[in-house]
Amino acid sequence: MTLAARPDHVPEALFWPHDIESFAAEGEDPFLSLARLHDGPDIVWSPDIGRGRAGWILTRFDALQDAYRNPNLFSRAETSELSRMVGEDWRLNPLEIEPPHHAAYRQVLQPAFQPRAIAALDDKVRAIAGELIDRFEDRDGCEFVADFASQFPSYVFMALMGLPREDLPQLLEWENAFMRGPDFEARAAAARRIVGYLKRQMAEREETPRDDLISTILAARIDGRPLDYNERMGMCFVLYAGGLDTVASSLGWHLRHLARDPDLQRRLQENPADIAAAADELLRAFGVVASHRYVTADVDFHGVAMKRGDFVVMSTHLAGRDPRRYADPHRIDIDRHDLHLTLGAGVHNCLGMHLARREIRIVLEEFTRRFSNIRIPDGAPVDWHTRNILGVKHMPLEWKRAS
Repeated sequence: MTLAARPDHVPEALFWPHDIESFAAEGEDPFLSLARLHDGPDIVWSPDIGRGRAGWILTRFDALQDAYRNPNLFSRAETSELSRMVGEDWRLNPLEIEPPHHAAYRQVLQPAFQPRAIAALDDKVRAIAGELIDRFEDRDGCEFVADFASQFPSYVFMALMGLPREDLPQLLEWENAFMRGPDFEARAAAARRIVGYLKRQMAEREETPRDDLISTILAARIDGRPLDYNERMGMCFVLYAGGLDTVASSLGWHLRHLARDPDLQRRLQENPADIAAAADELLRAFGVVASHRYVTADVDFHGVAMKRGDFVVMSTHLAGRDPRRYADPHRIDIDRHDLHLTLGAGVHNCLGMHLARREIRIVLEEFTRRFSNIRIPDGAPVDWHTRNILGVKHMPLEWKRAS
């Protein structure tokens, strides 16, 4: 691949001539590989910040937090290129809509993701986790990604959306192609298939409304009017994209660490009340998302001259491992109790953050309650990917049944 040349407004000292996804793939741990960026300037310009796009990499927690909190300068609008992929004029909704219009769209979905609403789902979410674990509990091991991580949050998402479980293999195939296809054409083809599926689901709800999120979107009103087709599609697509990948990717890293940390396993088994803190610390250390923004006006940002139209990557991986923010950042310390940016900040913080936290806590609770000596078999490979979202692709686990 030919890397982009350094633009005139980028100082030579800030030019970092690497592809960030390939850089992350070097070595045996992408988080440690990416953390090497902390040895250089706080902000660098890369010829490939992901998806073949050139732009700035913010390597420090403070800069990332400031950018998150300034959405009108660092905008998400149309950064996904989705409208070009599907040949329709709509945006991921509300992700690619900025203030002052953002709040009204977000409020359509917000009630379903408030803490009280998520607490009411506890029994359902726990039952899904238990159902999956029951399938392999007596086998003394599993392939964690295929047997659990890819299915658990997806089944929760499908229940919320009112989608049939038997569609999951196809939905995951499209999701993987959309997120990690080898080129724009492959990703666009997957996006068009996803859109076709969502159109059919919306048509069914228009004919017969149900108690699910798609029906909620169809019934929504903003300023007294129903959402139009573009607004509805953008909202359904953002739920699809967020519901099938992010938590599944996170769980792979969390269980990988748990399998390597017997002291933490014992602590959580003996002190289940510590699991909430463990879930938050694991989220801090294993941020999997790096979203893109574009700069809406020329600006001097943390001492760097950025130009209107520049792209910026918002790496939660780098924020969570910043040694200026966290002492010994690569160590998992569940007594740390510090703010992190893994679930975003500002108006674009993760809509599903309360659900994600509950799902992760339930997984840690169920695995540490049912199993002891959770481990990766000696010599067994753990495969992962760095394209778009950092995720574990394959990870065998073994354990002993808890007494």
